[in-house]
Amino acid sequence: MGIMQNTDGYRPGEECSHCKGRCCREKGCSLAPSDLERAIETRGLTGNEREKILSLLQEEGNLYAIDRFHLEGKEIYYMRMRHHAYTFVGEDAIGICAALTAAGCILSEEDRPKGGRYLESRPDGHCIQHYGADEMAEDWLPYQESLSSIYLEYFQKFKEDGTFDQCDEEYFRFLRTFREG
Repeated sequence: MGIMQNTDGYRPGEECSHCKGRCCREKGCSLAPSDLERAIETRGLTGNEREKILSLLQEEGNLYAIDRFHLEGKEIYYMRMRHHAYTFVGEDAIGICAALTAAGCILSEEDRPKGGRYLESRPDGHCIQHYGADEMAEDWLPYQESLSSIYLEYFQKFKEDGTFDQCDEEYFRFLRTFREG
């Protein structure tokens, strides 16, 4: 079972290597704003909030995406790990995390987003996520204007120019390779 590390979350348990990251194969971890700020600071990105986030999302090899969920009738925009073969606009929160390889996560335990650090592995495979929708909604509230404007602008663009369709095709090619490899 996952072991608590002070206030930093849970260490992956032995069961993670047995299931080969089932959670990571189903969706990318949710980021907390502190994860976003660390990524922006590490890269030395400048500009207003929207410009810094967009610069991060448009980087070559970007690992992040904006997605949304509904909570109590409100649409909440947040950031999560991007899925293999998809863009930085999350059309669906289901997919294989871009940081997952055959050898496991490419990120160190310290560099994993809060959603990954706060996932408690369980021997029975029913892992528990301790970074839930209520906390995420509260954390991401100050970023709603920037995240929603980027999401809505690029969602429409990617839908109209066929990017999402191309991503789907690429993802299915990736899945065949991933499962055969």
